[in-house]
This record gives sequence, C-alpha cells and structure tokens, in this order.
Amino acid sequence: MPQHNKIAIYLPDHLLTEVSSRGDNRSGIISRDLERLYTLYRRALAQVPLKVEEACLIVDALNGAKLEADTARLLWAEIEDAINLDHLDEKWQVDGSALVQKLRQLTDTQALALIDAAERFWEAADVGQRDVREAVREYFNIA
Repeated sequence: MPQHNKIAIYLPDHLLTEVSSRGDNRSGIISRDLERLYTLYRRALAQVPLKVEEACLIVDALNGAKLEADTARLLWAEIEDAINLDHLDEKWQVDGSALVQKLRQLTDTQALALIDAAERFWEAADVGQRDVREAVREYFNIA
C-alpha cells in the first residue's frame, strides 16, 4: 500500500473550480490528476528523440525561464532566441536550426514534458555537483 503524506497547498480559483467539478474528494482528485499528468509527461518525453547535447541546450536555454501551459507551445521560439542570442548551438555542438524545427513539430504535451524535465534538472539539489550530460540523460530519459 503506498504511503500518503498530508501537505497543504494553495490553488488559484480557476484550478479549485476545475478540481471541484470532478467531485468532493479534492485530495484524491488532485493526487489522481497529478499521477495522470506525470504519466503523460513520461510518455510524451519518450516520444521525442533528443540527443543528449540537444537536451543540454534546452536545459541551458530554460535556466530561469517561465513557460506556462499556454506558452509551452512556443518552446521552439525560446530555444531559437537562445541560439541566436547566446550561440548555444555552438556551445553544445548542435545543429540549431534542425533542433528548432524538431521542437516546432512537438505537441503541447511533448513541449510541456521537455519543460518539466528541464525544470526538474534545475531543481535538483546536486545540479552543480554532477556531470551535466549524465544528469540531463536522467531527467530527459535518454539512453
């Protein structure tokens, strides 16, 4: 039986409305929906064939970036800007235009999964202590 932990969370009104429309057991609904979301992210991440250097470029470009659900589809533009302004394609030895084209083809869920992987990378406590490529492989599930 899985362990359950009680935590306090704050939800904006629009999310509370969404949760409440799914039933009275708010905790159970939020838990179930997060499980579904993270499963979708894992599946979507597996559908995006990235090289480790491409994922490193994405992580580098998204350091501190704030992309939300409504703007995630513009991930390609964020990466294109980072390539043009910071020459991250040269830094990571990546064909920048090919990567941008690949990112333009993503579904919203795939883009969100890549953003989530980059955010998890930056939230990791040991981010400065590990080899970047090794950590990126883990968070982006690259063999």
